[in-house]
Amino acid sequence: MHPNAVMLAVVLLGNLMLPFASAQNAGFVKSPLSETKLTGDTFELYCEVVGNPTPEIQWWYAEVNRAESFKQLWDGARKRRVSINTAYGTNGVSVLGITRLTLEDSGTYECRASNDPRRNDLRQNPAITWIRAQATISVLQSEWSIWCNT
Repeated sequence: MHPNAVMLAVVLLGNLMLPFASAQNAGFVKSPLSETKLTGDTFELYCEVVGNPTPEIQWWYAEVNRAESFKQLWDGARKRRVSINTAYGTNGVSVLGITRLTLEDSGTYECRASNDPRRNDLRQNPAITWIRAQATISVLQSEWSIWCNT
């Protein structure tokens, strides 16, 4: 065997393996689902993303009829009724939970994910692509009935 043949085989193998190690755009494995709840209830929304590197996950909220004005949600917000639990491994998995629902919790909740390395660089205009998956949560007033036996 010619010595250059071995070198050529190594180079070819290296090129074949390269696509498996290269960056891959973020994508959703599981998106949040819309729900209708009653005041006082709890809800949880699930979001799972994949990509290389593993995408960062954020949760955002827009009030009913204000879909153009999203605000980022944080763990402990709304008087500690909001919980956000996120774990990163091969995939990114995040659960948004809100307890003791009020009518003001109705709206559109959005799971955003990005693995663009420039996503947190504040020195430039954000041209970063965040993928988005939305769910609408409708909170209805719970009705109380009191029965009296006379």
